[in-house]
Amino acid sequence: MRREVFSGRLITVCVDERGYELVLHPAAVAIAAVDAQGRTALVRVHRPMTGGTLLEAPAGLVDAGETPEQTARRELREECGLEAGRWERLGGGYSSPGFCDERISLFLATELRSVGGEDPDESVRERLWLPLEEAIGAVAENLPCQAALLLAARRLSPHRG
Repeated sequence: MRREVFSGRLITVCVDERGYELVLHPAAVAIAAVDAQGRTALVRVHRPMTGGTLLEAPAGLVDAGETPEQTARRELREECGLEAGRWERLGGGYSSPGFCDERISLFLATELRSVGGEDPDESVRERLWLPLEEAIGAVAENLPCQAALLLAARRLSPHRG
């Protein structure tokens, strides 16, 4: 049995019968968008919790009625102005299972084409392309995004075992 102690725009905080605080949070996605040259699309996003910006793979929250893949397609278009001809789900899991139920689905997007249509309401400060291996280190402060890029690198490696 859970007792709700706070409900906000994005999260709800509950306390269970043992006194554990639980954060209920919408599901999310992170996208490794890799072009034909092996570069990945990254965005620099304002993150109030960090007091600044973080370099990340495109990502976002799953809206009500959306599947994670629909969200990934929407976020790639809104944040980067890109569409992908090929999508592959790389995996996923809980972002912080000790207290939060947020699940993140990780996707690989390839066969990219620029379509414009970036959403000016997104908190993106900069869009850039980096070689996939370099991007993995560049997003080290955001583990879900780094996981998406690591899985993409493994998936795209010609030496997969």
